[in-house]
Amino acid sequence: MHSPHFGRGSSRTRRALFRVGVALVGAALVLALAADHRTGTFISALAPQVRLSALAPVAALALMAVRRWRGDPRAVAAAGALAGAWSLGCSAWMRVVAERPGSPVGHADAYTLFEIAALIVVLVLTVRYGAARPAAGAAVLLCLAVVLRPVAVRVTENGLILAMFCTVAVCAGLIGALVARLAALDRRRHAEQVRLEQRLTFARDLHDFVAHHVTGIVVQAQGAQVVAASRPELAVSALGQIERAGAEALRALRHMVSGLRTEDAFVPGLAPGGDAAAGGVAGLRTLVAAFTLPGGGSVRLTEEGPVDRLPAAAVAAVHRVTMEALTNVRKHAPDARQVTVTLRALAGTVELDVVNDGPGPGPDPAALPGQGGEPGAGAASRTGAPAPAGYGLIGLEERVTAEGGVFHAGPDSSGHWRVSARIPLESAWRDGP
Repeated sequence: MHSPHFGRGSSRTRRALFRVGVALVGAALVLALAADHRTGTFISALAPQVRLSALAPVAALALMAVRRWRGDPRAVAAAGALAGAWSLGCSAWMRVVAERPGSPVGHADAYTLFEIAALIVVLVLTVRYGAARPAAGAAVLLCLAVVLRPVAVRVTENGLILAMFCTVAVCAGLIGALVARLAALDRRRHAEQVRLEQRLTFARDLHDFVAHHVTGIVVQAQGAQVVAASRPELAVSALGQIERAGAEALRALRHMVSGLRTEDAFVPGLAPGGDAAAGGVAGLRTLVAAFTLPGGGSVRLTEEGPVDRLPAAAVAAVHRVTMEALTNVRKHAPDARQVTVTLRALAGTVELDVVNDGPGPGPDPAALPGQGGEPGAGAASRTGAPAPAGYGLIGLEERVTAEGGVFHAGPDSSGHWRVSARIPLESAWRDGP
């Protein structure tokens, strides 16, 4: 599933923007260092304090650049807090030196543009990559260190103006870092949402394709046990059908595992579990033709309208509903003599009805055990053990609803069990991100 939040194109864009940002920040720091050197800040009366104070943001940036520490949010926040506290301590030391009698210190000696710029960079990195709570405390210390540095020696008009500009720069850096942090959180949440949707879709595929074949294996094995002694030729035929169903189930599993291993775009509803659903309406015809009932009943497919021109995603959804409905007939209505599958291609929608003349599993399939097409439910009913609650019809309802359609399963007015689905041709899957 493609998304504008993340992808190869957006990743390349972010890397390019990151490199441009690093180049611009490096150029700004070099210009600030040149300005300090030109004004004589590093040879003034406060030169020892200025040089010692400038080590704090440099050390913090070096620590954040180390790969081992860069991946630890707490280490990033601790480095930012240490840089802010160190700078504030040096500002207090400057104030003490300036207040000594006969001190030649001037108020402009504290205008360390390089340190102020480096502290703003540390502030941005701390807010962007640091652990939330420690980064909040570190951000307070860094903001105070930047804003108070121009008035560290004494409060003057020029110092207040520079402090105001520092405040604006700090606010801009904070806003940019917070926006980048929230954008990264949004990308991670969206990625988790996409992964969850893919897991749910593959879980439905596992049930729809594999459980269908496994249920057939169970039913054929039960029938073979019954007739093995009296009619062994029928048992041999059942073994052949079991072999074919097992091969189909293995093929479905291999296809699904290969889909999990690759990075190809995943389109919900397009049959990662088998080839039948990918064959369009022909796959649906094959499914109905290959279906057999334990009691020897027949299955009839009726097509109305231009069904061969239906979109692939709509046909795949119809294929899933048909497969689950036939699986439930085999399990819960083994004595049914007639099953009718009706496919209608209407203007803007496709309708499917699967009706059998058996009694059906009951009025509320979601509330009864074994109604989801789970393999082994038939065996449980034979042995008297309680069958587990199934998820087949529930999953079908979720799938059809996700397609923007309507799903219903239950007895009709004639007492026959009917599974109906109405699916719009322009579904929610195809219109979504």
